[in-house]
Amino acid sequence: MRPARIPALAVIAWAIAGVAFIALALAVRNYLSNGSGSRDSGMPGMHSHVDALTRAGAGPLRPLFGRALLSAWQLDAVAVAVLVLIAAWYLTCVALVPVRHPGSRWPVSRTASFLLGLAVCAFATNGSIAVYDQVLFTAHMAGHLALVMVAPAFLMAGQPLTLLVDAASEPRRRRVERVLQGRVMSALAAPPVALAAYTVVIVGSHLTGVMDTVMRNTWAGQLEHLVYVIVGCQFFALVVGDNPLRWHLAAPARWLLLAVAMAVDTFTGVVLLQGTRAIDMLSSPALRVNPLSDTRTGGAIMWFGGDAIMAVVMIALVIGWLRDAETRHTEEPGWLEQARRATFAGHTGTEPAGSTDPAAAAFDDDDAARASYNAWLDQLDRQG
Repeated sequence: MRPARIPALAVIAWAIAGVAFIALALAVRNYLSNGSGSRDSGMPGMHSHVDALTRAGAGPLRPLFGRALLSAWQLDAVAVAVLVLIAAWYLTCVALVPVRHPGSRWPVSRTASFLLGLAVCAFATNGSIAVYDQVLFTAHMAGHLALVMVAPAFLMAGQPLTLLVDAASEPRRRRVERVLQGRVMSALAAPPVALAAYTVVIVGSHLTGVMDTVMRNTWAGQLEHLVYVIVGCQFFALVVGDNPLRWHLAAPARWLLLAVAMAVDTFTGVVLLQGTRAIDMLSSPALRVNPLSDTRTGGAIMWFGGDAIMAVVMIALVIGWLRDAETRHTEEPGWLEQARRATFAGHTGTEPAGSTDPAAAAFDDDDAARASYNAWLDQLDRQG
């Protein structure tokens, strides 16, 4: 038996990943060898290994306006390595779908959405908001919104769990489905649990002393980024896409979930906006910022920015729901329609009670059914 051919897309994806890892290793080595000082301390000397892995290459800070929004960059080698691995895995699964299901193709729109989510994560951990996220709470808050809302929404719209099932071989597919619909995943993906996790993370990380630690400790910030993305994906797995989980929410339930999350964002933002204590940030001589004012501005970003993002997601869901209106009419009827058909069948005998055959959706237009219905009405009229 000939060995299975490795799809070209998978080979290309992992080749690019290999080149990226070599480039990351060289960049970290160069940073450790040629660094002239730590941004945080301002003292000359070699950069720490923590800076080399998470904050390499950031230049002197200046006010975050205009050109600095696009020109200020750092290298978070840890984050980039993880994102490269995830991208290579996703593209490999995309390449395997036609192999597992001949004649089928994974939608390009889903792939683009997933890769866009990874790009948002890359900017939030390497772009200007990441460079400034320990000295400006406003930049830190912008990164939060990107990692807990924007990126997870795009990632889950890419339906990676569905892709995982479709790309798996038959024996492995059954195991994956059992895991995704098992007790652990069902508990984690339950709407109350996902909403509670989102609430605890948003409120707990912003309105307690946790934020002071995160703003001053690099590894705490790395852990925070990871938690935000995971909790965001846990939440948006229920809201966008059609993931192979036990919980499948109707459109109104998804809207309600988003509305409650908006209330959480609003509450957190208002508390920060009206606060009297500034978040404990690192200081930078080049930035003349009032810490309390910056903290309150960050609260406004959480309030208005968070609600705006959730509103955009909700509008997208409503548009998708309206576009699928015709499709929904041809699907399995709801309980009220099934009850109507059962009553009709009981009086006319033209349709088996409880039938859910899609072909029966037009039974109201069937001549025989209409004749039976009229005969039943005549019988009732004679009895009356």
